[in-house]
Amino acid sequence: MVYSPTGPRLRLRMAIFPFVIFSLLSILLLRIWYLQVVLSPELRDQADLYGKASSSILAPRGLIYDRDGHLLAGVESEFVITAEPALIAKHPDVLGKVAALLSAQGLQVDPARLLRKARDGSSRPYDPIPIFSGAPVSVAARLSETTDGYLGIGVDTQSTRVYPDPKSFSHLLGYVWVPNAEDMERARLEHRDASSFVGKGGLEWLYERALMGVAGSEGMLLDAKRRPIRAAERIDPLPGAQLNLTIHSGLQREALRALGGYQGAVVVVEPSSGEVLCMASSPSYDLGLFKNGISQDDFAQLSSNPNHPFINRGIGSAFSPGSAFKIVTTVAAMQAGVFDPNRTYFCPGGYKLGNQFFKCLGHHGAVAFREALAKSCNTYFSDLAMRVGKDKLRQTALDMGFYSKSGVDLPYERSGLIPTDEWLKQANRSWVDGYTVLTGIGQGDVLTTPLQMADLAAMVANGGVMYRPHLVRSLGPGLEGSTEETAVREIHRINLQAQDWQMMREAMVGVIERGTAAGSRIQGLTWAGKTGSAEVFGQQKTNSWFIGFAPADNPRIAICVMVEGVGHGSDFAAPIAKRVVEAYFGGRAPY
Repeated sequence: MVYSPTGPRLRLRMAIFPFVIFSLLSILLLRIWYLQVVLSPELRDQADLYGKASSSILAPRGLIYDRDGHLLAGVESEFVITAEPALIAKHPDVLGKVAALLSAQGLQVDPARLLRKARDGSSRPYDPIPIFSGAPVSVAARLSETTDGYLGIGVDTQSTRVYPDPKSFSHLLGYVWVPNAEDMERARLEHRDASSFVGKGGLEWLYERALMGVAGSEGMLLDAKRRPIRAAERIDPLPGAQLNLTIHSGLQREALRALGGYQGAVVVVEPSSGEVLCMASSPSYDLGLFKNGISQDDFAQLSSNPNHPFINRGIGSAFSPGSAFKIVTTVAAMQAGVFDPNRTYFCPGGYKLGNQFFKCLGHHGAVAFREALAKSCNTYFSDLAMRVGKDKLRQTALDMGFYSKSGVDLPYERSGLIPTDEWLKQANRSWVDGYTVLTGIGQGDVLTTPLQMADLAAMVANGGVMYRPHLVRSLGPGLEGSTEETAVREIHRINLQAQDWQMMREAMVGVIERGTAAGSRIQGLTWAGKTGSAEVFGQQKTNSWFIGFAPADNPRIAICVMVEGVGHGSDFAAPIAKRVVEAYFGGRAPY
């Protein structure tokens, strides 16, 4: 072995080597510091965009049809501008550029409105949130070709909800828009993922799980400019289930036309099944306002409107029913065994109870049941209510479904009110005899919804049976290809003799043939009804009521009309009901 001593050159290299290593490490550390500190915000934004492995494909929402197959809610493919909330929060000015692009195409869009929509999706900060539907092709192409100056903005082609008639069914259908925190929480409680669009209000909300379908996905790799590099696996979405409604859309439109500019509701049900053929509420509102998220000005205008267009008066408001409630008083008397159709009571123009005098609309003299119902004699039914007694009167009303919700498949249903002992205790009040009189004639604290009163008419038509009202006839075909039919379900039954119910039906025919609704006779059709006029505190004119069914001998429909603050039931509600019934049986309810 030869020993080679260390020379000057080798010692120099050994001395330089650590310095080179130190220098290289220093440069590397400086570079790391520069990337992680100086360029950190920019790189973080790019990293949010780069490497996204998949994107969700929105499932087409389930279609909604009326009872005869006419489309009420459909879907169409549109360009949708999206925004990622996390990036928009850092660069909100980009929305001004998007609004400018849309405005250049004649679309007046407020950047603040786009920002509110982006913030609606703040619970999903890195998911693209729809902020504008129906973008023109030129705008979609511009945003797709470049991301310079449009950080966080994207364009997608999605199936969006459309309503062929956006006004006639707004209270029933509801609308669709991006989920907020409340929608996300609902989805979590139901153990499902929230869709990019969710139902809000009406059937869209109630049947959200069925209508939303199952979203698909498309895998891809994007570069820092959001340009696709490579496509990966694609899973096609599964469309939502179809809703087939009981609604007769022609009858719904005719009812709204008949209501005209009045505030009120028309509810029509099929007595034999509980199917809701019509639930019209006036004033209505335009679902088109919600397509891209309603503006603050439009929402404020609707919310502050004293006529309350957002309220579905068919189920969402409760009113004193007036004389139409005398049917309940009569049923209570039949059950209590104190009813004699031939017994007369003298009407001098009112009913005296102690120091109180309850006025009647006329001086009817000695009247028995049939004439009293036809002429709507308050005196006769005040006496009948006192003979029934408060307990039986209130219990019969409860047994017939008042003060409870019907279970109709719509949100925001009210229960109405019967002044029970429990309610009086909570209201810090006690029952006096005058309350018995007021309850017997449908005044005072008694409150009912138009749907409840339509169900009352249906119960008389059916001879004591009431079926759960419903708007969905069938659901499907769904994800498994099956169709689920809505079952007819009995919810209330009042057991009387068949002749008692027949007597009631005949007396209601008398209301139209010779009584307060004589002006609403229909040539060639014998039908039954009862008018009502209910006083409202602070309101100059009474609410106008009418309930009935047709034909009288084989009822196919039961109807309730309520019009607010216009006067007597015979003058307003009954003629509206006549028009709707004529349209149904005369085939004059065009689609």
